[in-house]
Amino acid sequence: MYQNNIYIDNYEELKAITKPNGDKADMGVQFDIFDQRHGLEHNDLLRAQYKHWRAVETGVDKLLSKADKNLLGL
Repeated sequence: MYQNNIYIDNYEELKAITKPNGDKADMGVQFDIFDQRHGLEHNDLLRAQYKHWRAVETGVDKLLSKADKNLLGL
């Protein structure tokens, strides 16, 4: 669906990121921690692509915000 998206390519690592207390982190926190670990700059387009991919894969349509949809032209 989206070629060369670092978040999709590293889905397993991204989804395994937790809060310091071990609780599941929300997606925004997961993105921020992943970016920090890998020295990446914040990228709204890549994040929106990942959320869209996840929505398609899981059937959960509430992952995309209006801003995400606008970035993707949806």
